[in-house]
Amino acid sequence: KASLWTIYKNPKTDQMLVELPKDFGSKKYFVAMTVASGDKYAGLQSGDMYVYFRKYEKSLAMISPNLDIRSTGDDESKSSVKRLFTDRVVMQIPILALGDAGGPIIDGDDLFVNKADEFYGQMMTTKRLRNMQKLVKAKAFPENIEVAYEVVNPQNMLQTLHYSISSIEENKAYKPREADARIGYFTTSYSDLGKYDDNETRTRFINRWLLEKADPSLKMSPPKEPIVFYIEHTTPVRYRRWVAQGILYWNKAFENVGIYNAIEVRYQDAASKAFMEYDPEDVRYNFVRWLNNDEGTAIGPSRVNPMTGQILDADIILTDGWIRHYKFQFNDLMPKVAMEGFSPETMSYIVEHPSWDPRVRMAPAYLQPAVAEKIAREFASVNGKKHIEYPATNLLGDDVYDGLLNRTSQVNGYCAAADGMAFDMAIMRMHMSAMSMMEETKDEAKPEDKKEPKKPEEPKIDGMPESFVGPLLAHLVCHEVGHTLGLRHNFKASSYQSLSDINQKEFDGQLCASVMDYTPTNLRYTSGDCQGPYCMTGIGPYDEWAIEYGYTFEKDLKPILARVAEPELAYGTDEDTIGPDPLAKRYDFGKDPIDYSNEQIELIKYHREHLIDAFVKDGDSWAKARQGYEMTMKMQMRVVDVMAGWVGGAHVYRDKKGDKDGRVPIEVVPAEKQRTALTFVINNTFKDEAYGLTPELLRYLTVDKWTDDSSLGRSAMQESTWPVHDRISSVQASVLTMLMNPTTLRRVYDNEFVSEDKEALTLAEVLQTLTDSIWTELASELKDEASNRKPEISSLRRTLQREHLERLMTLSMPGSTNSAASKAVSTLSTQQMRELTEKIGKYLETNDEKIDDYTKAHLTSAKEIIDRTLDSQVIYNANDMRGGGSGMRIILGQEPQN
Repeated sequence: KASLWTIYKNPKTDQMLVELPKDFGSKKYFVAMTVASGDKYAGLQSGDMYVYFRKYEKSLAMISPNLDIRSTGDDESKSSVKRLFTDRVVMQIPILALGDAGGPIIDGDDLFVNKADEFYGQMMTTKRLRNMQKLVKAKAFPENIEVAYEVVNPQNMLQTLHYSISSIEENKAYKPREADARIGYFTTSYSDLGKYDDNETRTRFINRWLLEKADPSLKMSPPKEPIVFYIEHTTPVRYRRWVAQGILYWNKAFENVGIYNAIEVRYQDAASKAFMEYDPEDVRYNFVRWLNNDEGTAIGPSRVNPMTGQILDADIILTDGWIRHYKFQFNDLMPKVAMEGFSPETMSYIVEHPSWDPRVRMAPAYLQPAVAEKIAREFASVNGKKHIEYPATNLLGDDVYDGLLNRTSQVNGYCAAADGMAFDMAIMRMHMSAMSMMEETKDEAKPEDKKEPKKPEEPKIDGMPESFVGPLLAHLVCHEVGHTLGLRHNFKASSYQSLSDINQKEFDGQLCASVMDYTPTNLRYTSGDCQGPYCMTGIGPYDEWAIEYGYTFEKDLKPILARVAEPELAYGTDEDTIGPDPLAKRYDFGKDPIDYSNEQIELIKYHREHLIDAFVKDGDSWAKARQGYEMTMKMQMRVVDVMAGWVGGAHVYRDKKGDKDGRVPIEVVPAEKQRTALTFVINNTFKDEAYGLTPELLRYLTVDKWTDDSSLGRSAMQESTWPVHDRISSVQASVLTMLMNPTTLRRVYDNEFVSEDKEALTLAEVLQTLTDSIWTELASELKDEASNRKPEISSLRRTLQREHLERLMTLSMPGSTNSAASKAVSTLSTQQMRELTEKIGKYLETNDEKIDDYTKAHLTSAKEIIDRTLDSQVIYNANDMRGGGSGMRIILGQEPQN
């Protein structure tokens, strides 16, 4: 059988010519691109195209068909749509000659190298590539060709660009399956202008593989063609069985639909040469690739037929960094945690109010203006706005934080599952280190005859118990395989079980309803009576249900969908994390996340108490103490962020009318749960003792200074002393943003109207609770010995109070947000300031001679600012009534100006 295209190679000049078949004009081609070397993510799918060729005199046009607008209606509709919504010319290629069979011959170097930017985007600059290439691969097969060139990229690095080109023929065995919002699949969609019902105009097919029974008459049959994953030879031998296990977990779900061994695993091996002739970039083969790039990433993208949604190829990328160690940069990662789930409304607001932005507040003080300017610039650009205002399913996560910006091939979106596991791995290392030191200390204190015999050491891989790291790797691989089967994230799955039930001897279930969640490691401290499973060891009930919908051979799907109200089938995905449902959260855990959050706080306290005596061992740098403390700060911020999401929350259900046990789609979170969450956040961020800081601990929180580190010498520029006030105030400011941002306040206000609860949480109560908790000293008895050395109001609390006051001032301004709740927020904030100035006045009058200089100066200044603001608002309102108030601004410390 003839090859797809004919390839000619000049052995002297390395030039490649390509001959297309004579009937090229009637064929559609699938072009899959991969950066195969010279990049830290080499092997990651880099995009694909669905194209055809058309001849224009002495040249060929590569054309991409318009697939987003179609018509399945009458002939007149099809004709109109074809005329209005035309195809796009990707590039033009000169025809050098005609081959013996009558097909056009083109210059392969020109197509694949000189026009590389048409395939790979601006990451490739053609001018730099001209005459600097080497053909490293040219293989022709009946159904595909594989071509790779080594080139010089814009950074002057050698890089290999791989192209896998195959034909896409209509497969009559494959039947597209309609997508349904109740189950999370990636979709292939288009607008059908041949239909006239608005509910039918948008057609969505789920992305799935073609799986058929070898013998359809059997209830349980092997597949006609299994889904085969090859584990790349670069995968360390010590991890291969766990990678395989994670892949094969999914066979249980396919058995439920009557297919046995739907997925198979094969090992590529350099020593035995097994499958070494297979190219991972070849679209015919699915690979799990291991990258030693010192990054903590795992991604499971796939390529699909854009006409039908049939998955054609999948390549999972695993990197080693999440196992090796955890790189924690406070200024980089803490803002990301603090902003988890921020809505587009809040993202827009904090750009306009930089002092509310965790990215700004957690940056070093001298860099904050530059960070704010950079954020504003990004927000103003098209790419900067895309992830905030216009998230697209196929680009979820392709934002300024990804590290994968402009890698638009991620049909499955960016996946941060490995990022969470990297952090959990670091916490486990810290936990093991502290526990082992404590055990050794206890044992050494015992008399010789009382010492217990040493237990045999558990097998370890790279310094971690295999019983921990092995299942965790299998869990991660299973998650990514789920993506390659078509499944999206399910961030409600972690609410399946209670923490106490999981940590019981008799527990034999799954931690979560789905492996497609980002579930923290179950590291027990006090819950239950023993350590339960650290992570999932297989798939959950939601996963089985989703696979049943996507791959069943039954024609009637209604009975499957009718189960949507079953608790273990709860579903919420990426876009739901910016919504009001507090269970649609990344990194929460348990049926009642407050239990997990309290458990984490206790674990944080334990580790802070033992940073110096147990975590840092003899011979370690004391910089390790700072690393450990800042890891506990991330733990703290993560659970605080989870609980803050309950304030103003509402549970969202995807049930449709008529579903069995169907629920009302919106259910406001009970007021008592919201109050519990608010109290948790206050107690674990606004109180000084929430941070476990002592003079002794602070004396050890230093840093190693290296100018050659991977963070461009940032460690050398850090202060050796830990910036305690800057760090704590940045955390508290970020938490105030979580609770006082316009989205949260609007949701609380709207819930008052929606809720039938007589004790509903009100906007007034939230603002009052915050004020009372932040200014508690105004209602407390004076300390017996207040002095400048031990002030009445501590330095951390003074900073927090000033921050809160500035928030109230901003919110009190008319039109501070565009929300309909703005007026209520404004008047209530103004009322809070009126009450504060009265309380401060009475406090100063009563205790003027008794309080310390710090407290007196702080409160006197606060009262002056409030009074000036209130006076300014009177002027503003008066001018506004006369039509002259629109241009007035209030600047702290200055008189109001028109």
